[in-house]
Amino acid sequence: MKRWCQQGNGALLMVMLLAAAGLLLMTGMQRQLDSTLSLTHDERRYWQTLLLAESSLQWGIGQVWLMGNRSDEQCFGYAAEGLRVCLRQVPGEHYMLLRGEGHLPRSSSVMVLYQRVVTIEPDGETSPLKPIAGGWLDFCPERQEAICGG
Repeated sequence: MKRWCQQGNGALLMVMLLAAAGLLLMTGMQRQLDSTLSLTHDERRYWQTLLLAESSLQWGIGQVWLMGNRSDEQCFGYAAEGLRVCLRQVPGEHYMLLRGEGHLPRSSSVMVLYQRVVTIEPDGETSPLKPIAGGWLDFCPERQEAICGG
């Protein structure tokens, strides 16, 4: 009768195959986690710049602007908070266009929002602004690039 001596090669091979399969699964899951983290970071930056742009518009509406026959653009900035807002008269219209910008530090992207506004005191030299209902836009409503600014 022959005697079989087991050396353990089959068990060792099985353990190595399971370890390799586990390593492949963990590598795939790490890549998926990295891409999800990157997507979440991009979405977070988007919402932050959107909120800054909205804050710029609200801050700009509360400012007192020079009135009169002004055809140039007026701008205010609050660098500490990353706010910038500009006001321009739209030729041939009774309203003005307020442009709010949101910019995060260490980022090249800028979010720009627009609001149609009118003056509260149209005959005064300076005046606060009043937003027109339904006048908030995330695109420039005018065809002329010069009106929308940069």
